[in-house]
Amino acid sequence: MIPATGGLRSLGFVETRDLSRGVVIADAMVKTAPVRLVLLAPVSGGRMLVAVDGDVASVEAAVERAVALAACKLVDALFIADLHPGVPEALRAGRTRTPVAALGLVETSTCAAAVRAADAALKAAAVRLLRLRLAQGIGGKGFLQLGGEVADVEAGVAAARAAVEHEEFLVATEVIAAPHADLRAWLGRDLAGDALPADPPPEA
Repeated sequence: MIPATGGLRSLGFVETRDLSRGVVIADAMVKTAPVRLVLLAPVSGGRMLVAVDGDVASVEAAVERAVALAACKLVDALFIADLHPGVPEALRAGRTRTPVAALGLVETSTCAAAVRAADAALKAAAVRLLRLRLAQGIGGKGFLQLGGEVADVEAGVAAARAAVEHEEFLVATEVIAAPHADLRAWLGRDLAGDALPADPPPEA
């Protein structure tokens, strides 16, 4: 959903309670500053997600305008001056079944909080963002999976928790040491109705 960003391009992300106000806000953001509209998408729960990228000052100005215009229709918003490249990579990732020493799970009630948490985890610890799922098929929530050594995953999850600005936006966090291969196969599915994981080949 969020394209790759290069260099020091920043990201602005706004989530509204209704679709119509989200469209109005998207228009206002691109009129306020020279930013690029990279996402305008209705999601579960009748919410609208809007994202823009561009230089730091322009994106910051666009987000400030969006927050003011959204008023009571605002669910959440974020401004990240330098988005970690692992965030858009995880959004485009397919199935994740790579063995990891530990698996960290972070669940948020808003998409913006999930993006903020993922960015913070990647910047704070030597972890990989295995998957970042936003909104569709999970009731508008955000859900991210971190992989790495146990200590690194614990540090990444702690950073993700700290990055969620409003406590009510954090649903849950978990750390699983040595996750089983069967679990990785299931978590590698899309959460919105993929086919079941393929049966392993018969032993010779």
